[in-house]
Amino acid sequence: MPPQPVDISLIISSKNRAYGLKNCLDAVSSAALHADHLALELVFVDNGSTDNTSEIVSEWAKNAAISTHLVHEAKPGLAAARNSGMTAAKGKILAFTDDDCEILPDYFTVIAALFAGDKQPVLRGGRIELGDARDLPVTIKTELEPATLTSELHAGGFVHGANMAFPRTLIDKVGLFDTRFGAGSPFRSGEDTDYVHRAFNAGIRVEYLPDFAVKHFHGRRELGDVKKLQSGYAFGNGALYAKYLFDRRSNMRGMLRWDIRQAVLEAIGRQRLSGELGLTYRSQLRDNLTGMMAYWRGQKAGRAA
Repeated sequence: MPPQPVDISLIISSKNRAYGLKNCLDAVSSAALHADHLALELVFVDNGSTDNTSEIVSEWAKNAAISTHLVHEAKPGLAAARNSGMTAAKGKILAFTDDDCEILPDYFTVIAALFAGDKQPVLRGGRIELGDARDLPVTIKTELEPATLTSELHAGGFVHGANMAFPRTLIDKVGLFDTRFGAGSPFRSGEDTDYVHRAFNAGIRVEYLPDFAVKHFHGRRELGDVKKLQSGYAFGNGALYAKYLFDRRSNMRGMLRWDIRQAVLEAIGRQRLSGELGLTYRSQLRDNLTGMMAYWRGQKAGRAA
């Protein structure tokens, strides 16, 4: 019998988080039970774990309400892991969340409805709510109004990789994730921003839709953790600025000018990025410039090799 078509593949990548996977996986199973009219699969990518992540997933899969495929990717980095998941997935729609997120019970039915009437590929992202009120309000996206990406908007943060979906056919136009970006890679972040930016430049419609939601249990409760996180994001954005600085289709130069302007306004006392979290536009710009220099050094080293 030929393999049955799969409507939606959910791709989750993880490394050394066996202690926190149960709630994430159980939420997937619960959502699958609410969408028993759909053909679903979970593609779980173990990105070089040294704990018992794979054993946890394998044991859970025995009784899960969703077909589960465990993939191993030794190359470090979230982008590399997601690429392996995309390659292994069989679904018409590829959806992504993170191992510290819980999808909502209507997750699969909402995705199916959103993509049902499309004539062309669309990349969509959704709401990311804070899962634990004790965590600081970062790495979330809580806007309640739908939005469409335009050239006046920054791709960074418009759609988050922790809650993103697109049809498999989009890969033909955009390709895979750039493995230089993302957690565990040289530039530590930005793989989702880069992918959204490339999709937009390829003429793909990019939408944010609040009805499509997950909860994020990121666990960051100290200001030092937030500053480190934001520094990594700014470093990755700087590398993206360098990557696209001479691409006429890209609006990254405009985004860099905006960052410079905000830092100047802050320096003369006009505003601050976040006094509550101790974040400044000046430190963000510093990390942007550091990321740009690191990208160019990497390019130079690559050419020399």
